[in-house]
Amino acid sequence: MRKTDTMWDFPVMDGISFPNANRIHPLMQRRVEKILQAVRQDPNIRRLVLYGSSLEFRCNSASDIDLYIEKYDPDKKLADFPELDCETDIITNLPPGNRLYQEIDRTGLLLFER
Repeated sequence: MRKTDTMWDFPVMDGISFPNANRIHPLMQRRVEKILQAVRQDPNIRRLVLYGSSLEFRCNSASDIDLYIEKYDPDKKLADFPELDCETDIITNLPPGNRLYQEIDRTGLLLFER
């Protein structure tokens, strides 16, 4: 994962309290908090990484949320993933040698790990 000291430092919206919220564009912070609440309830999720425009100044109201989710059982569906008011792109369980995995690992923000 990218070191957080090389990421943007955004203002944190009122009521947002998860770690490294200041690395996520304010337009996405409430959405990410909602995702985190659901992910914590799913015992099959090992790791959640946010990547893409949500971590950058170029994020806008039409931006989507890009997530990498590593599951213990890759064949098991996500339990109760929240409905959001934006598009959500989810990629799961890529092999470490995959180029997209390497890009996510290099630029993404680890939000959750168990």
